[in-house]
Amino acid sequence: MQNEDWKNFFLLCSRVLGKGAPSAASSDSWCSWTTFRRLMEDAGYWGAGLPNPENIFDCNVGDGGTWGQPFAYSDIAHMLIPREFYWEKISEQGFESGTKHQDIDALSAKLNKQGIHHRKTNLVLEIKLY
Repeated sequence: MQNEDWKNFFLLCSRVLGKGAPSAASSDSWCSWTTFRRLMEDAGYWGAGLPNPENIFDCNVGDGGTWGQPFAYSDIAHMLIPREFYWEKISEQGFESGTKHQDIDALSAKLNKQGIHHRKTNLVLEIKLY
């Protein structure tokens, strides 16, 4: 994946799946990702809504915004977008929770048209570079 591919990927995700937010309860989209650097440290993943257009730049996801910090496209090792994600929140009305559906079939079709290689299963759409 080149920088241009990642930029197009994130812009398509935003168009097809909707606005991203740091919390699942506030987000229309959701993903998990890791970087090559993180794989070498603790093999952990982050989770948040997908970046919004104002945070999608030529070489990176920008600082602040949905992901809270910058991520260079060249460092992204694995991106997972679930077909469905769980959310919960506690408010004055009490505890609320549920699931949200993401149309990864429509996203996959758009990615195929752009020549962006990915894998889709019944659970997730993913780009894995290791």
